[in-house]
Amino acid sequence: MAPIFSYLQCVYVFPLSQTTAVALSLEIQKQTKNGMLPTARPNFSICQMLITSLLLALLGGGGGAEGQVLFRGRCPKIPPMKGFDPKRFLGRWYEIERFFVSYEGLAGSCWVENYLYDKQRGFFTRLDWKDHLTGKILNIENGLTFDEYEPAIIHYVVQRPSIPILQGQYRILATDYYSYALAWQCDELPLGTAHTQILWFLSKTQHPTYETAKTAKYIAHSLGLDTSLFQKQDRRDCPP
Repeated sequence: MAPIFSYLQCVYVFPLSQTTAVALSLEIQKQTKNGMLPTARPNFSICQMLITSLLLALLGGGGGAEGQVLFRGRCPKIPPMKGFDPKRFLGRWYEIERFFVSYEGLAGSCWVENYLYDKQRGFFTRLDWKDHLTGKILNIENGLTFDEYEPAIIHYVVQRPSIPILQGQYRILATDYYSYALAWQCDELPLGTAHTQILWFLSKTQHPTYETAKTAKYIAHSLGLDTSLFQKQDRRDCPP
């Protein structure tokens, strides 16, 4: 447990996004088996080196450079959607297109984000995907809170499995609450020397029309995002 505990302390020093956290959780399992993670309590410098090296390994080994997910400098300032209504957004959102995400390719396919509400738990999401090896549907659940003044800025924390130090935020850039939604996440690497961007085109139908896709991409382009980085997801043989 010492290597994983030390690593989780590093995550606390540098809060990571869901994307990075899932990717790193896969990487840490591999490196823990190889005895590559430190067993001593890490300091700030060790954490910075560890997280940066793991990220670069994932981006390099997973095709990150080719997928152009790594950008220079800090995150661009892109405003969230005005007047976003979390209750109207509830439901099953299929992933139609996205920027390159290494962990999704490793974990499986048929990704779905279920936005849910429960009186006891409040708002939360259940992220479903089909495992490559077994074909079974797997999932994790994240508790959600919405910014008081900008509700389209969404903060999440991993609840099931319960890993409260794995948390982050993303924002909804645009949606009509049915045919399309644009969700965007930007995470800065230590010291702000580089950042990663992920843009998701989501829909409540698995096969949105050409006009719907055109509208979503036009909005993303108008916000300064590079829609040429979109990768269409194969939704054949996916559950309804």
